[in-house]
Amino acid sequence: MGATWWKHQTAHDVWEEVRVLSPMHRGMSWERLEKEGGLRWPCLDEDDPGEQFLHGRLWKVPVEGPRAPFKVVVHDPPVDELTEEYPLLLTTGRRLDSFNTGEQSNRFVTPLRRREELLLCKEDMGTYELADGDLVSVHSRRGQVEVTVRTDGSVRPGLAFMTLHFSEEVHTNNLTINALDPVAGTAEFKATAVRVERVGSRV
Repeated sequence: MGATWWKHQTAHDVWEEVRVLSPMHRGMSWERLEKEGGLRWPCLDEDDPGEQFLHGRLWKVPVEGPRAPFKVVVHDPPVDELTEEYPLLLTTGRRLDSFNTGEQSNRFVTPLRRREELLLCKEDMGTYELADGDLVSVHSRRGQVEVTVRTDGSVRPGLAFMTLHFSEEVHTNNLTINALDPVAGTAEFKATAVRVERVGSRV
């Protein structure tokens, strides 16, 4: 598919190929970007100043093009229910310094990066008699992992947070559920019932 040619492409060459393939970026030539210090897309041709925001056409009267589709949905609670045995709701996500699974970003050093940790609020740390740096065992109905724990003020009571960036340290997704959203088809990674047990003191 011509992949060997990529080795000789400059950033300029790559961007020009993007412009050819993406109508929303067609007006954003390398030279315009340099001269104007950036442009907002969509930017359909080189006379287009770019849009103030992505879907600006929807605010015009009359609306240009098709309206945005909206669909009413009925709330369907998470499949994994909280119980006395599994009283905490684990949600997984990303950290600012890492991109997705970390496959691209983990190779770069940043002072923002920490090892994988389970984040709990101050109240839950007290309930489970935990201190920052304690080693804990996190159990769900599907699996178990060991990880250090840390207090975090952004996590509300009853909620636990971990990332999926550091699978070489902690296999977070051993805990998560494979239930799928019936419309989007995405897995329900954001709602897993867990319990936390202290394994050892600070590490």
